[in-house]
Amino acid sequence: MEWTRVDVQSDAEIESIGGLADLKVGLDTDAETMHRGFLNELPHLSEVMEMHDSVVSDIESRVISDSVSTLGEFVSEFGGEWSESEIRLPLEKTNKREFAIETTIENDSQIVRMIVPERFGGMIRTFRLPEGRSVSGAIWEGEFVTIKLD
Repeated sequence: MEWTRVDVQSDAEIESIGGLADLKVGLDTDAETMHRGFLNELPHLSEVMEMHDSVVSDIESRVISDSVSTLGEFVSEFGGEWSESEIRLPLEKTNKREFAIETTIENDSQIVRMIVPERFGGMIRTFRLPEGRSVSGAIWEGEFVTIKLD
């Protein structure tokens, strides 16, 4: 299952720390960053990387099929709201730079995955949009993320 990242536009509140925003050292490093760094340092092992991606994708598809929520369940979990054109979720204390939304297609409907990383874990929630609906973009508005729908 291949995921496509949605560009999440940010409001003016996101600050950059003098070009060092992506620098992580010591105990501030998280598992995902270490994993990405490890794979990036092994360009000569392309076959191994392709096999790794295949295994990870297979595992993800099995896990996701068991944990896909309906749109109503997803919005209810976050205390958000949704209409025909957007989903609006309150996400206070979320690191906006590392927040991600990804989509994939399964059985003629779009599945959306929201990734909210935290230093000691984080959260991944997945939900299915109704048939004929799709994510067209997303934007941070203060402490809310708004996911635009087509």
